[in-house]
Amino acid sequence: MEEIAAEIRRRLPAYAHPADSEQGRWMVRTITTTVSSFVDSLDDPSPDWSPLTKLYAHIGAHEASEGHGLDSLEAALRLSSQITCRRFIGHAYDFGWSQETLATLTEAHFRLLAMLVDAAAEGYASAREELATRREVARGRLRDVLVADPPIGLEAIRELAKAADWTAPETICAVALRGPVAGTARLVPPTVLADWSGDAPYLVVPDPGGPGQERLMAALADACPGAVGPTVPVGRGAVSLRWARRAVALAEEGVLPADGTVRCCDHLATLITAEARDLVEAAAPQYLRPLMEQPSPRREMLAETLLTYFNSGGNAVVTGRHLHIHPQTVRYRIRVIQELFGGEPAAPDTKLATMIALNSMLRLFPDAAAEPSSE
Repeated sequence: MEEIAAEIRRRLPAYAHPADSEQGRWMVRTITTTVSSFVDSLDDPSPDWSPLTKLYAHIGAHEASEGHGLDSLEAALRLSSQITCRRFIGHAYDFGWSQETLATLTEAHFRLLAMLVDAAAEGYASAREELATRREVARGRLRDVLVADPPIGLEAIRELAKAADWTAPETICAVALRGPVAGTARLVPPTVLADWSGDAPYLVVPDPGGPGQERLMAALADACPGAVGPTVPVGRGAVSLRWARRAVALAEEGVLPADGTVRCCDHLATLITAEARDLVEAAAPQYLRPLMEQPSPRREMLAETLLTYFNSGGNAVVTGRHLHIHPQTVRYRIRVIQELFGGEPAAPDTKLATMIALNSMLRLFPDAAAEPSSE
């Protein structure tokens, strides 16, 4: 037994523990138990191998829990087998064993070796499956906590992240997906926490603005169309998911682009005004009555020109570039709008409200028209 242990320590770095260490003594006990079981089995036509196979299943499970493979264990068993076979051959010469006796011992030895390898592999596979299950459960719990409202403390998030084998970032964002997702679209990186269940699947993406994440976000947008919520601190994921889901709902209404993935921060005005749609719709005539009284599609054409003109700082060239029309056409339309309003369509203190009303009229209620004046 000591010879086998010494040779394993010498040739296999994974087991190079000092002989007087806990690991070294454990290895000698394992070798002793294995050899004793083999010797005892030679006089037993129906030996009970269950204690030994349980031991090696436990060893395989331990390797899995440590994140190791079975290569070192299998190498140790092969090395032990080589030493044992050399001993068999030496004893055969010393004690005059017959060829049949030597063959019987060798065959029994190799059967035992194969059985131990299988037991270790079963223990390893079972432990890996259990670890994977526990990890997925922990990841699911972490994912739910990250978008919970009210949020839990950062310390609790870090503890859950550790259990899920997930590095807690400083920031996250949620990606709300459009309807059930199937097939290869579910093959997201392990850093992304996903909930594929139900009719409102979503992803939690760590550090979306970090190095290399732009490519990941682009890949997710291609594979999983939906809406990307704003980037928020790790404890405020509910905010990101809420706005991402609101953006998906608006996309389904046709208010936001329905193809591909939209980013909430690119549609801030629409998302905000959608939350106060009734107020904006009621207030719009105060700012846009002359436009709202125009027939469609003239109304939408002039409104789009005016909004783009405002967003372009009153620059006709930039406005024309955005609308793909000639700057002179922009200037003509602005003059028409000024005539409708009897002057500038918005004073400095009402320009923001006018832009909100314009955006809402175009995106949220494009078919709206002013009610007849009571005056």
